[in-house]
Amino acid sequence: MTTTQQGRQKRGVTACLDRYEPRPEHADLATLAAEAEVLAAQLRPGLEPPPARWRSLRRQGRGIGTLLRNHAANLRLARQGRDDLWPLYFIWSVHRACNFRCTYCDDHRGQKHPDLPADALLSTDQAVRLLRVMRTRTPSVLMSGGEPTLRGDLPQLTRAARDLNYFPIIMNTNGSRHHQLLRRPEWCGWLADIDHLVVSLDALDLAVLERMWGHGGAADVLRNILMLRELAGPMQFKLMISTVIQPGAVHHARDVLNFCNDLGLCFCPMPVNIGPTIDTALFDDPQYAGLVELILERKRQGYLIAGSERLNRRMLQAEPLVCRNTLKPHVDYDGHLIWPCKGTVDVEPVRINALDFPDLEALFAHAGGLVDPNGFQDRCGAHCNWSQNYTTDAYAHGLENPGSIFREVLNFLRVV
Repeated sequence: MTTTQQGRQKRGVTACLDRYEPRPEHADLATLAAEAEVLAAQLRPGLEPPPARWRSLRRQGRGIGTLLRNHAANLRLARQGRDDLWPLYFIWSVHRACNFRCTYCDDHRGQKHPDLPADALLSTDQAVRLLRVMRTRTPSVLMSGGEPTLRGDLPQLTRAARDLNYFPIIMNTNGSRHHQLLRRPEWCGWLADIDHLVVSLDALDLAVLERMWGHGGAADVLRNILMLRELAGPMQFKLMISTVIQPGAVHHARDVLNFCNDLGLCFCPMPVNIGPTIDTALFDDPQYAGLVELILERKRQGYLIAGSERLNRRMLQAEPLVCRNTLKPHVDYDGHLIWPCKGTVDVEPVRINALDFPDLEALFAHAGGLVDPNGFQDRCGAHCNWSQNYTTDAYAHGLENPGSIFREVLNFLRVV
């Protein structure tokens, strides 16, 4: 971040707005920002402070140690022409339920989260055991849903992840409940356990958001984002904004990009999918190509954009990717690993109870005997365009181009 950007981040919200141009139909940011400042001031005394610096460094070192161990093994596997690589992180859908009904969102297989049964939800003890199993060869965890904050024991799970030395711990949420949850004693340590908090924001027009999300709390989400921005520094987490770019709504995504750039927030662009594949109507939207170029230019200028320039260019333009699905195993709400990939089209994925295994090596060995992950991309048929697939593409490229992986790591460290 440049010195100018750092200075802006310390000033009030409305004083920071250079690129973002408010319109009459947009949210009243001045009012929401004032309310957010009051809310943050009320909440902060009751929040558990983040761990001491030496404790955080020890956890980060152990997580990075697992990453380096996996990378050394992956270099050997790649030289052998194998695709069964050890993970960079695992994706955990901690809850199927969701209080939103977003027009663009599904479970990667065409089903809406609110329509899915969730009667086999792991108990707290089972969920902690799952974290132990996956941690044996996984450095990082991305907790998502549905909406993960609908799990009342989520603070216990993030604390367990911290105690197991996961790094980074990433939480993906719709941001609608934080003003309520953070008042509760059992949630007072939650922010202290998270490294990245990713909140969805697809526009700054509240009426548009409520139509997109099927939920009436758009003002709460935006206020919570501004409140979390106030808390991010003292609580030592990184606030990231995920924006789904949709045909006919590209200008809304541009507004969010400008808003994030002005406030020093990390912007995560996500082109909308139909099933696993990008909605090709985006390429017919006359504003889309300009937005892509603007995102890439802002990245080159040093603004906080998640992912490298290469990763964003390939994802936003839906370039063919190298998918190595074992780098990002997906575990469902009931503790079942979805193998080899949740989004596969031509091969039916198998579901394996991770709690039946003592460690990830045993789990992967069993799973590989059911469906061979080697050469799976050629059999999958999905042509996915999710950001997590482009992280595997970046990593696979880096295995053959060490300079590329070095740049990816530097970019990651800059964002974290």
